Amino acid sequence: MRGTNTLGLRQTASQRMTQALQRAMTLLQMDNAELAGALVTEATVNPCLRVELPFATPKSGSGPPRWRPSPFSATEGAGERLAAPEASLYGHATTQIGILFGGQRERTIALAFAEALEPSGWLGTTVETIAAHARCSVAEAEAVLARLQQMEPAGLFARSLRECLGLQMADQDALTEPMQTLLDHLPLLARGDVAALARICAVNAEQLGAMVARLRRLDPKPGARFQAAPDHRHPPDLLVERDADGRWQVTLNRESLSRITVDPLAGRAGSQALAQARWLERTVAQRNRMMLEVAAFAVGRQASFLEHGPTWLQPLTNGEVAAALGCHETTVSRIRTGLTVETPEQVLPLSAFFARGGATSSDGASVPGPAIAALIAALILAEPQEEPLTDADIARTLGARGIHISRRTIGNRRQEAGFPSAAKRLKGRRTT
Repeated sequence: MRGTNTLGLRQTASQRMTQALQRAMTLLQMDNAELAGALVTEATVNPCLRVELPFATPKSGSGPPRWRPSPFSATEGAGERLAAPEASLYGHATTQIGILFGGQRERTIALAFAEALEPSGWLGTTVETIAAHARCSVAEAEAVLARLQQMEPAGLFARSLRECLGLQMADQDALTEPMQTLLDHLPLLARGDVAALARICAVNAEQLGAMVARLRRLDPKPGARFQAAPDHRHPPDLLVERDADGRWQVTLNRESLSRITVDPLAGRAGSQALAQARWLERTVAQRNRMMLEVAAFAVGRQASFLEHGPTWLQPLTNGEVAAALGCHETTVSRIRTGLTVETPEQVLPLSAFFARGGATSSDGASVPGPAIAALIAALILAEPQEEPLTDADIARTLGARGIHISRRTIGNRRQEAGFPSAAKRLKGRRTT
């Protein structure tokens, strides 16, 4: 009888451990927006768990935008040549004003609004002040502003965080009554009073969690994307900056990260709720620590890539990072999937710091595929306009540098870099 009981207890413990590990692994592979939604779902039904959700609110005169994404495929300094000329926020706004407004009076008022735009895309002054500057009534200014707020990208010319996010939700045809109610009560969300929010919005825990996750994926600074190509629309999960000694450091982006606290006094609701809240607190803390460890190792290996561009990318695999950190390879794979990193120059997916060797140089070093694609892009950008390099030409040039790659592989990497064949490049230049 004793043996039977012991067997039953062991089976139950094993099942619980499996469920806990599965939940932990699910949290591990979430980005900060998904994590916020999951935690709000939990906190809505668990009185012991409090979740605070900070929002990045642009401030007037706050200087250059913080998030400046750019293409990963371009070589260093080649982004401007690969893409169309970069448009400034003001240039974009004035161009659209010329399209949206036909009358001179409305256009004058609209230009006054454009002059008041902050780098974030928000208005830096009140409508009353703009109306006085444009010598029009406040009602006229409001009517012009309503049309300006239809401009792409959604969220421009907003006067508050609520309005900025609301414009983006309306643009996605997702501004439902519960979502509008949620936007009207953002201070409650920031403080973590999610149970009250669920009641006010008349939704259940799962619905509120999904709404919050969607809200956290919106861009609170839509004007910032005009600094470079718009690859990423929501705040990054991690930040990479140099410290006082010039070394690269990785930190969590606190502006997008949920903050968890456990209220033991609310444990009267049951010991299970308190235990669950403490487990979530520990698991999220472990998730954040593992994110930092994986990213720090990758950034440490790819310092030359950060400083000089994709051609300096070094081979790095999940297994190598896992062996160094003493964790499983699948853990590293989950962490690197979906997370984004802001560097001083651009926003990148964390996966951009990982690459398998695509070729071997004459000195025995492995050259990753993305680095090869960047080298090919650099050669094509510097080629004579009337004598484009064929894949065979590129293979010979790289071979002279000690990187021996087949012509077929060159063709594949060239396509990855976004370039057509030599014949099509020449034809395109002659027809333009």
